[in-house]
Amino acid sequence: MNFQGLLLHYRELDCKQPANFGRSTKPYVRGKLDFSTTKNTVKQLRYVHAASDFDTPLRKLYFSLAIIVALILMGTCGYIVIEGWGPLDALYMTFITLSTVGFREVHDLSPYGRIFTITLIASGVSMAAYSLSVLTRAVIEGEIGQIRELRKTMKAIQSLNNHIIVCGYGGLGQSVVRELQKAKQDFVVVEKDLFEVEKLKQDSILHIHGDASEDAVLFAAGINRAKSLLSLLSTDADNVYTILCARELNTNLLIVARSEDETGETRLKRAGANRILAPYRVAGSRIAQSLTRPHVSDFLDITAGRETTGGGLVIEEIQVPDNCPLVGQTLQQSNLRTRTGAIIAAYISASGDMHFNPEANTAIEAGATMIVLGSKEALQKLSEILS
Repeated sequence: MNFQGLLLHYRELDCKQPANFGRSTKPYVRGKLDFSTTKNTVKQLRYVHAASDFDTPLRKLYFSLAIIVALILMGTCGYIVIEGWGPLDALYMTFITLSTVGFREVHDLSPYGRIFTITLIASGVSMAAYSLSVLTRAVIEGEIGQIRELRKTMKAIQSLNNHIIVCGYGGLGQSVVRELQKAKQDFVVVEKDLFEVEKLKQDSILHIHGDASEDAVLFAAGINRAKSLLSLLSTDADNVYTILCARELNTNLLIVARSEDETGETRLKRAGANRILAPYRVAGSRIAQSLTRPHVSDFLDITAGRETTGGGLVIEEIQVPDNCPLVGQTLQQSNLRTRTGAIIAAYISASGDMHFNPEANTAIEAGATMIVLGSKEALQKLSEILS
């Protein structure tokens, strides 16, 4: 799905953005976006469906139909004014003239009426040829199906809320997408490389074809409703631009970015990234760990779900809801270990303080997060007790 030319229409949106809205290469001052009303959202999505008013066969067909209707109205009114006929005779004469069926005139025409009829015939034949060419092109090239698929995609994205935006579908992006699919997380992939876009289509993954550093593309991905964004582009410069745009469009967004070196990490943090990932450093550490501490490495693989020999052992984070019946009790009083079999490896308070291997007298707070280790059944039972 290509968004070239889309930015030309944003000045017409209800949020009244300036003409340079969407161009992330130059700094500018922009007013606050209004995503609160359905009217604005629907109107904005209308401009996402196509790059311009006349760049798709479907819109051209609509245009040609509108012109035909206008010709019918013009012809009817013309015969009424020029010849003084009644509305029914004028409408009938207009239809047989535009369709070129060759029926005899309703009444004899005056010289002015004949000139008007010649003009009407020429216009009708031209519009018929134009409409036929547009329809033929659409059928042969399959563009109507592409437009329907585009609208289906935009409708699916519009229905998402608290989803994840993945920018970049390279090797790292593909690995992340597989993990998100396993976790059954809602996500949208933004990719500008056509080769990678074909992969996304083949895998039936919800995606947008465009540059992630452009505001219009991020908006089309639902950034105003997203909970987090992963910037996994190939260069730190691209990631910095993407983060700057994303942070400006959604100040509450959790942004995780890929970094190539330590210098890039500093810039990404200054751009607004919450967390930085250095894939080569992480991979190097894991490889070294598998050699120096193989049992620890195997244990981490089991808890991450990469090995199936651990009896279904998983590690998960579970948040304590506000209506939890255990709020105010200590971990010892709750007796969660005996009741579920899950091990509470860490406890993160509502204020963000982390306690590894929390003590028995640690009080359970609403909004706190528990890092727990155990079987899937044990974690499911713990979630049910806390809820």
